[in-house]
Amino acid sequence: MALLTDTDPPAFEVVNPDSTAAVVFVSDHNANAVPAALDGLGLPTRELNRHIGYDIGIDRIARRLAERFSAPLVVSGYSRLVCDVNRVPYSPGSMPEVSDGTPVPGNQDLHADDRQARYDALFHPYHGAIADLLDARAKAGEHPLLVALHSFTPTLVSAPADRPWEIGFLWAGDAPTSARAMGIFRGLFPTVCVGANEPYSGSSPEGYTVPVHGDRRGLSNLCLEFRQDLIADDAGGDLWAGRFGDALAELLRTADEG
Repeated sequence: MALLTDTDPPAFEVVNPDSTAAVVFVSDHNANAVPAALDGLGLPTRELNRHIGYDIGIDRIARRLAERFSAPLVVSGYSRLVCDVNRVPYSPGSMPEVSDGTPVPGNQDLHADDRQARYDALFHPYHGAIADLLDARAKAGEHPLLVALHSFTPTLVSAPADRPWEIGFLWAGDAPTSARAMGIFRGLFPTVCVGANEPYSGSSPEGYTVPVHGDRRGLSNLCLEFRQDLIADDAGGDLWAGRFGDALAELLRTADEG
């Protein structure tokens, strides 16, 4: 039996699919929807609206950047608690039983068939959409910059130390592109607190999207983290989309010149 019904949102959305822009954006934790069949994972709405449910504020940034650069954008349609599409399948973070101190009833003692149904309905279609888009670009001889967009909470229940960074550049494989982008960003916005592999390293916890669709393809890539209290409203989202967009435009311009 299929997990999603006709009344559920789609597993993914592709914006500007036919664009040949020099950049492709992806947003793994864009939404906090839960399939109707899973009854909210047994969580109250307030929990799904927290950072454990999705990347707060990132949808506006992603769409503003896609609009500015007339670029493709692929977004996931469901909560990271249902199936985290940026985690390796069957890894502990893929369908967490506890997230930042909050038990997730709908993820307790999952049967293998139930896990597979989520991967088939959500994980594979989302990554299939990214792969199809990048395959088409490769066939045309194009090698776009892959940019993964995320947001992070200022504090964690499980680790309550303040996280002062306003924006973070994360990497594991493609350190040179992040170094160039950070240099440009710091030059444009010298008073901003920029994290270099902060608030956590790009290799811990291990991600899925950038290593698979970026590193394995040999594509230059960036992984961005915006602090959620700065982008939670429209004005903040527009401000930070503009700031990062300015740095990205300069990065792309200098790459063309090189």
